[in-house]
Amino acid sequence: MARTAAFHSIKQHVYHDNTKCTEGNNIEKENLRSGTGGKTKCAHCSKLD
Repeated sequence: MARTAAFHSIKQHVYHDNTKCTEGNNIEKENLRSGTGGKTKCAHCSKLD
């Protein structure tokens, strides 16, 4: 498991907390924000836990 501080995209409805999540790794820099943004956790990140 490669947990990290929560981060999210302003264009997605979920947050990420795993550096191995391909969806999270594809977020463009200009859309990247730290924290959960009040969003639910990414299903892929949950599976990686």
